[in-house]
Amino acid sequence: MFVLRRALAQSGLDRLLLDLLQADKVAYGGFSAGACVMGSTLRGLDLVDDANIAPAGYDADPIWDGLNVLPYAVAPHYKSDHPETESIDKVVQYFADNKIQYRALHDGQAIVINGVQKAIVG
Repeated sequence: MFVLRRALAQSGLDRLLLDLLQADKVAYGGFSAGACVMGSTLRGLDLVDDANIAPAGYDADPIWDGLNVLPYAVAPHYKSDHPETESIDKVVQYFADNKIQYRALHDGQAIVINGVQKAIVG
């Protein structure tokens, strides 16, 4: 997710995406890292994804801020049949310990936003 966040920032897609979402001109769907970058922060998610991996051409410094489309952080693969589910337990604990608002999503769940209506489905 840290590489994705860098890519969004370096390409300018983060700003464009936010503008298009605000103008209701695009729909966005993201799985795992794609959902995490929409949240308020990526802090704590370094327990499951190495924040220091920066492929050639990417800035070395991780970006810790999410795009703030969601007013909370996202913990994907929670209690799921996924190799990262045990690490996500540690992320959820980090969020709780640091008083970071979050939503833990089981695989198959989605956050749906339609205008001002928000729901977790699945």
